[in-house]
Amino acid sequence: MWSLQDSLANVRRRMEELLRSLRNLDLSAPNGEQVLALFSEYPHVDKQLAQQLAVPARLESSDVKEGIDAMMDAALLSGATEAMLQNYNRALEKDTELLHNEHKQIYAPKPVKRVPLKALLAAQHATIRRREEEAKAASENAPFYVVRQINDTVHTFYSTRHVAELTRVDMDEFAVPKRLEGRYVLVRVASPLSLYCSCSFVGQLPSGAAIFVSIAYFTHDLSLPSDALNALLPIGTVCLIREPYISTNYLGVGGPISGGKGAVGIRVDTPSDVQVLDSVAPILQGVVWDSPCEPPAPPTRILWRQEGPLTRVVQHQLAQQRPVHVPDVAKARVHESIRQLLLMERPGAAWREWQAAVLAGIWNDPLACEDALLKFDVLFALHTYQAALDAIALDPPEALLSEYTHRKTKVTSAMQSHTSGPSDALLQHMFAATLTQSTPRFDYAEYVGPVAVQDIPNAGRGLVLTKDVKEGTLLLFCRAIGSSYSADKGCCERQILRCDVGRGVSSTTTQVLAAARCIHAILDRPELAHPLLGLTAGPDIPHDPLVQAPYPLRWEPPSDPQAALEAATPHVSSAYINGVLRFNAFGPAPMPAAASAGDPMANSTMPHPLPAILNHACLPTVSSVFLGDMVATRALHPLQKGTQIMHQYVQGELAYQTRQKLLAKHKFVCKCGLCERDLGDGIAQQRTREELLATMLPPLLERSRALHKGGFAPASSGTDLLKAHREIAASLLAFVDNVQATYHSSRDALRPDIVDPLHLAASHTRLSDPVKAIALAEAAITASGAVLGSAQGRAICQLPYVHFDSAMECMLSLAAFA
Repeated sequence: MWSLQDSLANVRRRMEELLRSLRNLDLSAPNGEQVLALFSEYPHVDKQLAQQLAVPARLESSDVKEGIDAMMDAALLSGATEAMLQNYNRALEKDTELLHNEHKQIYAPKPVKRVPLKALLAAQHATIRRREEEAKAASENAPFYVVRQINDTVHTFYSTRHVAELTRVDMDEFAVPKRLEGRYVLVRVASPLSLYCSCSFVGQLPSGAAIFVSIAYFTHDLSLPSDALNALLPIGTVCLIREPYISTNYLGVGGPISGGKGAVGIRVDTPSDVQVLDSVAPILQGVVWDSPCEPPAPPTRILWRQEGPLTRVVQHQLAQQRPVHVPDVAKARVHESIRQLLLMERPGAAWREWQAAVLAGIWNDPLACEDALLKFDVLFALHTYQAALDAIALDPPEALLSEYTHRKTKVTSAMQSHTSGPSDALLQHMFAATLTQSTPRFDYAEYVGPVAVQDIPNAGRGLVLTKDVKEGTLLLFCRAIGSSYSADKGCCERQILRCDVGRGVSSTTTQVLAAARCIHAILDRPELAHPLLGLTAGPDIPHDPLVQAPYPLRWEPPSDPQAALEAATPHVSSAYINGVLRFNAFGPAPMPAAASAGDPMANSTMPHPLPAILNHACLPTVSSVFLGDMVATRALHPLQKGTQIMHQYVQGELAYQTRQKLLAKHKFVCKCGLCERDLGDGIAQQRTREELLATMLPPLLERSRALHKGGFAPASSGTDLLKAHREIAASLLAFVDNVQATYHSSRDALRPDIVDPLHLAASHTRLSDPVKAIALAEAAITASGAVLGSAQGRAICQLPYVHFDSAMECMLSLAAFA
């Protein structure tokens, strides 16, 4: 539940120019760790980073090396790189100033000057060429990062009004910067699309005036080729934008850092404000365009965020309160549009197209076998597994037997976890897949155990038990909505670093693209609005109205055809979704099987709505294990009915002050059992312990790691090796003694700070004194809060409170030592 944070008070960098300059000097692009180092507020970091980057990218080429040596020595090259970092700083400073000034000027907007369409088209084509050059550079510089850096701002907009409440506006009423409240604008796509993080194009208004348009969170696939991208909004497509915001920098929240050289245009901060219109849309009737244009595609084609063609017709008839009548619609065309929507990852729209066909009387009763298979595919994509199984309940003809058998096997496997949660065998399979797959997503039924959502005094909502449970009882098995992996097709070679200057927060690729996935998931499936928008977005963002409504434990699409088609399209604030991801999502977290595991830029982001309801305790009552995009939550101890189940937002093994600092963004002070123990030790002792952990422990861990790097050797391998192990073990135990002195004499055995040092000391001691090693491993387990049984069995009678992984490693060590 944490987000990558750094103070951005002194962050002033421009990624695009920096990378281009590095390439011009034949230097390597920064890797993930170096990218994040760009965000340090300390001046000496620039110098260190410049020295690291000032290494030729192709030293293996002797002619390149000789050419570089002839021009400048290493010191001069490092100085040039540092100068580029400083130029980069100044460019971002200008963009930051532009955002601040625009917000001040919104109370005194100025008229918008018209720019000829030809000039805007030339600028758009130049932008597209730059994007193509960047894509080429990204592939040539792999595996180094060619990062897209964008600015974010707290001043974003979204409309909550229906189109019927708005009136149309054209360029003669535009002003900048200004949000045109109570108005809507019609724009026709007049250029190819350009995709950075937002998607931009030149739009033409009915009056003939032209203006840039940028739509943030347009897609989560930043690797779309130009033909696939332009097919989403072909030239000639008409879009309606509700309550548009005219900005001095239309790319401000989704485009590259411009060094303060933004262009005027319409900045759309959320896709929910845009509606793609058919040429026969009622709202276009009577609209006269200065330059007529043929519609870009036949009505059967589905464009960006458009509903299926049959759905659009039926929804219009329902809105006019007319009987549904759609003559001469071929069933094959409906099949085609549904499959197209499924390929576009829009199962909600596919379900509405199916329900529109129900109202139009297209399906037979009972369904034909091909129809039943299609209905199965839609329901399976919606994770409504029982309904999917019911769709293929009839015996198929011989020709379709294999198709039916395959789907029954698939849905039966998916339903294994429906009634009582996943089996141990299934969890083992998922665990193995998580270790070997870089983007694991599972089709298994979710499970909600004996829990209920309840208001907690002074803590908002939480989950409480509805019956007594034993330790190890599965309480939740839930899927993420909008999960994002760094290895996803849309993320590869398209890394993002987003700076939110107002909040002092930076976000990486998967956090940005998870927001896009969540927004589009809500727009496709309105039933997901409550699970996501019903979560809080942090203490500084006003709650969405859904936060006050009873929180659902489960969510499924409407089964009634008319209800499905009449469900209102949600209004989604991108700022709110980003707040939910920052405060109520698990991640970013490393993926074991990611190609660049251990790289901070290769993390995943997992929004799990129901588990996000859990409140924090440094001493949790549940343990959550992440298996791909699903999380399994179990009780750590026997718990009584009515007990609030709680998990860790921050690790309990961190020092007290560190925990409180990390929790500060949630605007509460933790007072759990571990915090009470730490407070009982005294402020002075806490500070001493934190200083020991910060200064003495890191070098000891590094020495231990280096010694273990070659693996364990037998005691006969040499006295020098044994001596080295004894010395590091002694140093670790001396550190443990120093930390032990900071605990109050009345404190119980729970002492998280010494678990890892004791475990490492045991691993080094095993070579010379196995008996002592066993004692140290047992002491480490006890310090985690676990209770060991008899000396003979050494079984854990009570699970640990913290350091779960370390406790398991200690138990494995005991088995190995014995």
